Amino acid sequence: MKIPNSTELADAILSGSVSFAVRDDRPYDAPRICPLCQRRMVVKINPFGWEAACSRHGLFRSEWLER
Repeated sequence: MKIPNSTELADAILSGSVSFAVRDDRPYDAPRICPLCQRRMVVKINPFGWEAACSRHGLFRSEWLER
């Protein structure tokens, strides 16, 4: 999958206009669905966090939530 250079997903989440759906039983799980278009995202888990990429809206990393 080619990840676009778009920052639309990151901008929307960091501004607070949208948020990821969080399950009550798994609050720290990585998001699997893009909150903007409801498509499945490609998620990569590493020891320090996760990275989710939407094929239309770009990339988002868990470390950006901590800032």
